Amino acid sequence: MSDTAFLQRMGRERMSYNPFYNIDNPELMGYEYAWVRYMKQGTSSPDIITKPILESWRRCRQMNVSFQPDMPAAFCPESESIGFLRTHGSGILKEIMGTIGSSSFYGIITDVVGRKLTGVESELSGLPASLKKVREIENFSEKAIGTNSFSLVSELRRPVCVAGAQHYLERLHSYADYAAPILGLSGELIGIVGIYTATERMGDYVLQFVAAIEKAIENNLRWFSSQSLLERQNEEKRYILDAVSDGVMYVSADHRITYGNRKFMDIFGLAAEDAVGQSVTALKTSPSIESLVRVDYSGRRFSRDTRVSIFSSRNPHSSREALFNKYKISDSSEAGADEVWTFTVSSDIKRRAVKLSRADAKSTFFLDDIKGHSQGMEIAKELAKKAAAFETRVIIEGDSGTGKEMFAQAIHNEGPRRNGPFIAVDCGALPRGLLESELFGYEEGAYTGARRGGKKGKFELADKGVLFLDEITNMPLDMQAKLLRILQEGKLVPIGGTKLVAFDVQVIAATNKDIIQEIEAGNFRKDLFYRLNLIHIKVPPLRERGDDIRYFLDYFLRMYDPEGGKRLSREVTEILCRYDWPGNVRQLENVIERMVILSDGPIIGKNCIPGEIAGSMMELDGSGLLSLEGERSLDAVCREYVHRMVGHCDGNIKKAAGLLGISRATVYKYLKSEGTP
Repeated sequence: MSDTAFLQRMGRERMSYNPFYNIDNPELMGYEYAWVRYMKQGTSSPDIITKPILESWRRCRQMNVSFQPDMPAAFCPESESIGFLRTHGSGILKEIMGTIGSSSFYGIITDVVGRKLTGVESELSGLPASLKKVREIENFSEKAIGTNSFSLVSELRRPVCVAGAQHYLERLHSYADYAAPILGLSGELIGIVGIYTATERMGDYVLQFVAAIEKAIENNLRWFSSQSLLERQNEEKRYILDAVSDGVMYVSADHRITYGNRKFMDIFGLAAEDAVGQSVTALKTSPSIESLVRVDYSGRRFSRDTRVSIFSSRNPHSSREALFNKYKISDSSEAGADEVWTFTVSSDIKRRAVKLSRADAKSTFFLDDIKGHSQGMEIAKELAKKAAAFETRVIIEGDSGTGKEMFAQAIHNEGPRRNGPFIAVDCGALPRGLLESELFGYEEGAYTGARRGGKKGKFELADKGVLFLDEITNMPLDMQAKLLRILQEGKLVPIGGTKLVAFDVQVIAATNKDIIQEIEAGNFRKDLFYRLNLIHIKVPPLRERGDDIRYFLDYFLRMYDPEGGKRLSREVTEILCRYDWPGNVRQLENVIERMVILSDGPIIGKNCIPGEIAGSMMELDGSGLLSLEGERSLDAVCREYVHRMVGHCDGNIKKAAGLLGISRATVYKYLKSEGTP
């Protein structure tokens, strides 16, 4: 099909593209814009879409590809490698997918031309309706379903992720798929393994997980050929289990520990060589292990989640709360069958499970994560505790890089709303039209291109949780008026709707400006300020936090040099402690990371200090002050300072003028004036 004919066809067809789709994820949003641009105008966006995907789009357009999931694949004769993938490869995929225990992923193995050989879903939780559509696909070739990770792997022979609108066909835009090549003993491509999930669950860890599965299958092929299949299967299973966030223990029929993954050993404070072979009664829990032995099994589609307290052998006087489940390994109903015991630490649920399950509702920081002990920070943390306990509206004021969102997340995690969502909106990053639909939502048909079925706004999504409005002083005044009315009534009407929608949300607003000055300048409504300002937290800039600077120097040095082989020289420490840090903690962290990278020896010296800091903190004499010996005029002192700054800048007049905050002409005037500094 020619470009002209293709564009004419696309002009006649109405696409259901929604400009607000995936606004929470800028990466996916960029793909959507690039895809629409290509479909409507035939224009590529190489800065957004990679070359292999663009080339795939062009091939799909030339072939006039349409969705044909059951298209017969090109003939690929059965071979030993295909037989291996159908049996052993399928078994490995099934076993590893079973350790996830989540319904969010669908695993697939295909041959080299895209014909599905096997599909695997979680036996414990089944498959959601959205992924059932993927399960129906039998042919993953480019000709059958357009651009996808399996078709690209067939061409590129390397792991690939295709997410959202990187797919050529619009009906696949709600998925992210990850695939990796399976190579035979001679390095030839024998198949492809991959995982499909919803875009809400996408992440780099999935591609790493797929690559691990691919390596497990390839290694299994080698071990199978050398009669070592069983041993290596167990090794790969242990590798995968060690990556699982739950503590997993295998228990024999006589209730002895036969295996425990890394997490299990950690939470019980055990060493593998000491634990394996012991009776489970050696573990200390409340209720007791004897009680857990009698707990009913969890099933394939449900978990019993028995609450237990775990006492580590390293610290028997403190405990960790966890959820306990027990599963049968064999299908035999006879008593004493081998079992799998799992322990899910409660604190990990917030910090990890939320991250995997709700990408739009992340809340990972607690007050203990906010470092520093200056008076200003202690006051801010005390106010944050009260805001969390009483679920009040809050204004957080502080310079960029001081950690305003960390405080907002900590308020969420420390209060009664900790189990609800945490939704963040940057009021300064979105145009007015997008901001209104983002906050309040819209009904189907509210405008051209609106998503079918409408879309809930952030107020609705944050119900029973926390809504964080960042940079609220950048919100347009008319939007401020709407926000005030909604906060007063506790109800809203979505764009294009007629029915009131109630919500229960704790609103936390933040700004990097002086909000009182913004009110006086007419940029922020006074009545909205009074509505939000039940608790006002001022996060002090780093320059006002005294010894906190020394604390952060040590803290970030340990973070980026975990082996402890480097240290800051005393001179460097003093220079960094006297610097103003306009970028606050964020800037300090970046500077320490850069200095650790640049330093060649164990002592980090002045040569590693970034130029912008060295220039502003140049030493004028041993005490850091200009000499005041003798009676000298102000003009003489200024002339000396200018001469020294120019010398520090190696004669670069423009740089010296910038650091001094004066014009180049003024610098030349002092250089030409009489007197030697």
